[in-house]
Amino acid sequence: MTLSNTTGDRAAAAWIIADEIMRERTGGRPRTYGKWLAATVSGSKLYGKDHALVKAFAEPVFEAAAAKKEGNHGLAGYVGEWFWYLLTRDLPADPARAVEILGPPKAAVNDGGGDGLVVYRERAAAGGFSFRLWEMKKYTGKSDDPGGAIRKGWKQLSSKGATYLGMLAWGDKRLTDDTREFVSSLAEQWVDEEESAGAGVSVALNATAIPTKAFHLAHEHFTTHKHPGALQGLVVAIDDLEDFAHEVREYVWTAL
Repeated sequence: MTLSNTTGDRAAAAWIIADEIMRERTGGRPRTYGKWLAATVSGSKLYGKDHALVKAFAEPVFEAAAAKKEGNHGLAGYVGEWFWYLLTRDLPADPARAVEILGPPKAAVNDGGGDGLVVYRERAAAGGFSFRLWEMKKYTGKSDDPGGAIRKGWKQLSSKGATYLGMLAWGDKRLTDDTREFVSSLAEQWVDEEESAGAGVSVALNATAIPTKAFHLAHEHFTTHKHPGALQGLVVAIDDLEDFAHEVREYVWTAL
C-alpha cells in the first residue's frame, strides 16, 4: 500500500488515523470522543476537567511527541500499526473467511506482547477457524533496504510468538463457545505448527525506500509453519513517515 504524497491525501489520511485512534481509545463516548472531536474540528482548546479527561486518553503515545518532535521514534511505528489495523479491518468481506476477532493496536508504544492478531472463521477449514499473529516494524532509512527491519520481525515471531499468544487473556471477552475454545488454544496451535496458525510481518517505511523484494527470505528467518499460506507480509509506504506521524499527532493534540 502506498499513500499519495499530495497535500490533500496526506492530510485526509492523517485525520482518519487520528480520529480512529481517539474514537477507539475513548469508546466513542460523548464526553471524551465527542468533546475532543468538536474542539479539534473548531480548532479550540479544552479546559478544566474536560481537558484532563481527554488528555488521559491521548497522552500514552502522543504527549512525548507533542513535547519533542524530533527523536520520538515510537510514534512512527505506532502510526504504522494503525495503518495495518485499518487496512485489515476494511478489506472487502470474504464469505469463505470472515474476520471473527481483530484487536486494535495497543494503548502504548512499549506495551508488551504481539502487535496484531486476526482470528478468522473459516467456512471450509476442518476446525472452523484460523489465526495469524502479526509483528509490525517501521523503517525510516533513505535507502530501499528495509530487510533488517523485516528480518527482525520474522525472528521476533519465531522466538517470541508462543509467548505473545500465551499473554493473551480472553476472560473479559464475550465469545461464542466455539470461538472461546479456539482462542484458548492459540499457543498450542502455534507450538504444534498446525495449519490453523500463521504469521505476518508489516513494515511501514518512507516512499523512497520501497524495495523490489521484501518477504522473499521470510522462510529463512521464520523456519516453522511451512504449510501453504502460513506467512504473509505487508509494506505500507508513506513519503516521510516520521513527518506524517507528527501530522497525526497534531490532529490528536489540537484540542489539548
